[in-house]
Amino acid sequence: MAGRPNETVSLGEISRKLLLPYRFLGQLALPLKQAGIIVGKEGRSGGYCLGSGWEKKSIYNMLEALGENKHMVECLEDGVTCDRQTKCRFGRMWERIEARVTVELKALKLGEIKL
Repeated sequence: MAGRPNETVSLGEISRKLLLPYRFLGQLALPLKQAGIIVGKEGRSGGYCLGSGWEKKSIYNMLEALGENKHMVECLEDGVTCDRQTKCRFGRMWERIEARVTVELKALKLGEIKL
């Protein structure tokens, strides 16, 4: 799609080109559509094309739309209490790593990815 941003492409065509299951792509389409990353077009020549401003959205935005904005380790999740919290030597390390990864995911724009 990135090579043809204004052209409508069916999930079947995407499935064949990327060698990904059609049903899997169907599950990804709705949240990506809701996030404005793709736009669905109905009808005989329907399919999907990239949404307006897609190239400015970040990898973080895409992962968040897909429900993948989870923490790297469970103990960093809100409301989680770890039995080892007071003695753990790794919690702060994971916080720093996660913070850096998050910064990079937010900085890397979809338009920068070349397929």
